[in-house]
Amino acid sequence: MDVDFLKEVLSLPSISGNESMVRDYILEFAKDNEIESYVDKKGNVYLTKGRDRVTLGEYYPCVVSHIDTVHRSHIDLIENKKRLDIIESVYEVDDETNQSILTAKLPGTSTQTGIGGDDKCGVFVCLSLFLEMDVLKGAFFVEEEIGMLGSKEADPEFFKNVGYAIQFDAPSANWVTEVCSGVIIFDSEFKDKIKTVLSEGGYTNFSNDPFTDVNQLSQKFDFNCLNLGCGYYQQHRDSEYVVVEEVKKSLHMGIKLIRHLGVADYLRKDKKDPKQMISECSDPMSYKYDPMSYKSDSYDLYGDEEFYGEISESITELVLSMNKQGYETEEIKDEVTNYLIDNDLYV
Repeated sequence: MDVDFLKEVLSLPSISGNESMVRDYILEFAKDNEIESYVDKKGNVYLTKGRDRVTLGEYYPCVVSHIDTVHRSHIDLIENKKRLDIIESVYEVDDETNQSILTAKLPGTSTQTGIGGDDKCGVFVCLSLFLEMDVLKGAFFVEEEIGMLGSKEADPEFFKNVGYAIQFDAPSANWVTEVCSGVIIFDSEFKDKIKTVLSEGGYTNFSNDPFTDVNQLSQKFDFNCLNLGCGYYQQHRDSEYVVVEEVKKSLHMGIKLIRHLGVADYLRKDKKDPKQMISECSDPMSYKYDPMSYKSDSYDLYGDEEFYGEISESITELVLSMNKQGYETEEIKDEVTNYLIDNDLYV
C-alpha cells in the first residue's frame, strides 16, 4: 500500500458544503489514470473504469465513500488552498508489533486537528482500488455528514449497471454494517456469499449503525450493499487519527471481495422494502455493536463509538424530520451545525 498516497489524500481539507479540494483531487486522479469521470448537479463525483471490458450480462462492482468531513475549522484552509500537515507516529502494541498512526496538525503549527479519516480513508481505499481493478465504478458523495444529502440525489443512470456496492466508512478494520439506520443493506444470500471472505480477512463484527450513504443506495436501488471499517478512530474530534495497518487491511479486503464477487448482478432476493425488514429479524439485538470488543492496552486506540452512534442517530432523525417539513438545505445545515455545537462536536 502506498502510504504517501494515503497521506496526500488525508492532507486535503474538506467540510460539508465545500468539498472542492477533495473533488478536484479525485477528478485529477481520474484524468491521470484515464478513468471516466463526471460530476452531477449536487457535486457528487462518479468514476467508471473498464467500460470496454464489460460484456452483455455483466455488471460493475461499485465502491463508495463520502468526501465531506465535520471539521469546520478547516474552512480557511479550503478557501486558501492549504493542506493539513500529516504526522506519522509509531506506537508499540506488544513486544512484536508496532502500529503506525497518522494525525493532523494545522499547517505551520503544533495544533492537532481532525485528520478527516471519516471518510478520507474511504476515499483513499476507493481510489486505490481503481489502480488494482480492471472493471470498477466509484461514487464519491458530498454532504454525508449532514444527513446523506449527496447520496439522496445519487444519479440513477450511473447505477443502472451496478451489481453491488461496497462503501468504506466506519471505524476500525473489523466492522461490517448489516443494518444502517434501520435499513438492512444486504440479504441473507449475499451474506452467505461474503461472510467466509470477510472472516478470513478479520472482518467478523456485524453491526447496527447510524447513517452512511449505502443507507440511501439500498433504498433507491435493488442491488446488495456493504459498508466496511477502514481504519479511522475518534471521528469528529480534533484527536481523530488513522491506523495505517488497518487502512491497508481494508484495502486488501476490498480487493478480495471484488475478486470473489466478480462482475455479477447481486440482486436483492428478499423482494421487500429494506426499511421493513429490520422488524422481521429473529434477533434484532444481534446487530448491536459492542465497542468493548476493541480494547487495546498499549494506547488509546478506540473512541466512544456508542456515544457517537447516539449522536449520529439523533442527527438522522433531525434531518429526516426537517426534510419532511419542507426545510431548505441551508436551514438543515444550520440546524445540524447548532446541534453539533451544543454537543461540543463542531471543531
